[in-house]
Amino acid sequence: MILILLLLFLSSCHTYKQSEQNQQGNPKSYQIDGAGKAVPERIVMGWNAFGTTDTYIEQNHVSPNLNVVSPRWLSLDSEHLITGEVDPAYVEWAHQSGKQVWAFLGNQFDPELTDKLLSDKNNHVKMAEKLEKVFVEHKIDGINVDFENIKMENKDDFVSFVRQLKKSFSPHGIIVSVDITRENPDPYWSGSYDRAELGKIADYIIMMGYDEDLGAGEKIGSVASLPWVEEGIQLLIKDVPPSKVILAVPFYMREWVTNLKTKKETRYDRNMLEVDEIIKDKGLKKKWDKNVKQNYVEFVENDEKHQIWLEDKESLQQRVELVNKYDLKGTAAWFIGQETPEIWPVFH
Repeated sequence: MILILLLLFLSSCHTYKQSEQNQQGNPKSYQIDGAGKAVPERIVMGWNAFGTTDTYIEQNHVSPNLNVVSPRWLSLDSEHLITGEVDPAYVEWAHQSGKQVWAFLGNQFDPELTDKLLSDKNNHVKMAEKLEKVFVEHKIDGINVDFENIKMENKDDFVSFVRQLKKSFSPHGIIVSVDITRENPDPYWSGSYDRAELGKIADYIIMMGYDEDLGAGEKIGSVASLPWVEEGIQLLIKDVPPSKVILAVPFYMREWVTNLKTKKETRYDRNMLEVDEIIKDKGLKKKWDKNVKQNYVEFVENDEKHQIWLEDKESLQQRVELVNKYDLKGTAAWFIGQETPEIWPVFH
């Protein structure tokens, strides 16, 4: 009887410890994927951009549920193929905090530079070898490849490059993730991705579930209405298994300003903190837009109409529910530091 009571006590302590970790927002549950890599059961990833290591670490501390972080370190370079610096101090901090590091590699949104480097298959090997050396040396867990605004003729070249990365990284258990846009009519920003082939090669495909207003000609509206995002998921999982898909969510929105006399429209990118200040300063009341499933505010000032579809706790809850509905691998946030603190419990 004493032994049974002791076992029950130890079991309850273990359960309490797990519960306490969850309440602190620090997910520690990992699983082994098909490639033998240890990854979080549900990925909560955040990009770090436009700052220093110190600011990144400070921003990430406010985000307790993050288990994967992606610092914007590396980019294509016409002279050196790859340019940028890796900070070992950041990697050490992340690992001590129980987070994986998937270093960001971008193409500077430059179609000519991308064409120059990707059209030569020899560069694929050189770039992969260069990255392999850096990632292994600094114990970086994964790469996040963000090539946008690509020429259609580089569609197969991009697949070939990702395939070479996977070949070089696999022996070290380094994860390969690739960002793609939500499908839209633009050939450079959407048609240049072979989603099915990239889904076969990469460990994870991250769908950028935002910039709806730019997809068909900058029409006034939400950065990412829920129906538009959900349709994008439905289209993507026809080509890529849901278990490989991560939904990227926006921590920003747009303020649309229309001159009531000239009808000229202007847009401004705003983060959550900025919009909170606008709402408080103007004494605005949020209204629920049932069509886009987001809160909405508007006001008129100096003969100008201001409209904002809000990214907030309610909108992000809707996006997380889509991840659950389609059994996706998780979420990724662009970018950390733009958000208000109350949104983080949504990602439990």
